[in-house]
Amino acid sequence: MTSVRSALPSSLGSPAALIDGRVVEAGDEIPVRNPFSDNVIGVTHQATAETVDEAVIAARSGFRAWSAVDVTDRAALLRRTAELLEERGPSIADTVTAEMGMPTTLAVATQQVMPAAVLRSMSAAAERFPWREQIDGATLQRVSAGVVAAITPWNMPVHQIVAKVAAALAAGCSVVLKPAEATPFDAALIRQCFVDAGLPPAAFNIVNGTGPVTGTALAGHPGVAHVSFTGSVGAGKSVAAAAAGSLTRTTLELGGKSPAVVLPDADFERVLPRVLASGLVNTGQACNATTRILAPRAATFTVEAALAQALSGIVVGDPTESSTTHGPLASRRQTERVLEHAALARATGRVVAGTGEQLSIGGSRCFVEPLIVTDLGPDSRTVREEIFGPVLVVQYYDSVAEAIELANDCDYGLSAEVWSASSQHATEVAGLLDVGQVKVNGVKTRERPGVPFGGVKNSGYGRELGATGLAEFTEIKAVMA
Repeated sequence: MTSVRSALPSSLGSPAALIDGRVVEAGDEIPVRNPFSDNVIGVTHQATAETVDEAVIAARSGFRAWSAVDVTDRAALLRRTAELLEERGPSIADTVTAEMGMPTTLAVATQQVMPAAVLRSMSAAAERFPWREQIDGATLQRVSAGVVAAITPWNMPVHQIVAKVAAALAAGCSVVLKPAEATPFDAALIRQCFVDAGLPPAAFNIVNGTGPVTGTALAGHPGVAHVSFTGSVGAGKSVAAAAAGSLTRTTLELGGKSPAVVLPDADFERVLPRVLASGLVNTGQACNATTRILAPRAATFTVEAALAQALSGIVVGDPTESSTTHGPLASRRQTERVLEHAALARATGRVVAGTGEQLSIGGSRCFVEPLIVTDLGPDSRTVREEIFGPVLVVQYYDSVAEAIELANDCDYGLSAEVWSASSQHATEVAGLLDVGQVKVNGVKTRERPGVPFGGVKNSGYGRELGATGLAEFTEIKAVMA
């Protein structure tokens, strides 16, 4: 397989902003480091509040033109963008691998194939959307909200950009995107796909920089009609506070501590490897990763043997190699955080498999061996906090009622899985879980791009994907005659 190091330029650059096709170079440099090679692969720049203001002004101008485009033409543009993303997908996937260490095979599946599917799904949703409804003698019109501020994370960068931008553009809104400063290069490639598909450049602008500087300026800008943010709970609260100053509506997709409820009638030896894969996807750096495994206490030996066997098949290494299943964590800072959590888990729980210790692979400082622990109390940090790394906890239950109680005893409510030999039984249990999305018997989020995604409790509010995600970026106008 071609390696990222030979496929990409030796040094990448991303300006402070792309505004209506104009490049804004000014701004402090922010280095971008490849977590596998440990080398700086390029730089981006910090957009100031003044640059953010320029971007929002351009987007407001772009909104007037784009919102007047017929919805069928907007939908067609999304389909053309999907085609271009697929054509350029290998280069985009390689860029993501270089930026944050995602294994190439996963990058293709989640940063090429899935975003293209989201674009096509959103295109279809826009064409079917109830733009006008008759209710009690009134016509309800769904109208474009205005300028959307999209603030996206580093862990699934292309998918998160497309999920927000596709819905906003389908609704007739214009966009100012602030990608994570760790993954700025793929954002420019995605924007170019939209522009080459025919999108007016002023309808999609980019500002680069950190959350406290650029993100806060964007979220608090009075010219923004809606802020869509994905990230941590703490950052989400800051974004919501900044937006509240202008009474700007927000969509917040925040963290998760998702349970996988394995019911007593499940085939443990078949199911648990799949549960483990869900928990360790993207080296555990996924908000909907099933990092809590709930299993029947009577099957403890079988459960732990199956998990240990499955963990032995994990291949940690060079993310550009096709045999690698798990790459490095995205940064030194994230690695240190995960190592701290892993040490605490080992000290306070019983190790089922793995070590959670730092691995020496190449020149990287960002590898951590996966760890599975159990025998932790319900108030343990390992049980309650989002670690965003390869640390999983097993919680045992004595009854299905207790399993449901344990699953819901969480500050988060983003996602869950339920596994059972009976789909009906699994679906019944799914209905009792306090989360925004439940996957039964191995269904994957990426397989259902039209299904709303989002959470409750500390996992935020609002939804992405499908018609529900599109509706987030519209306002309702009731015309009574």
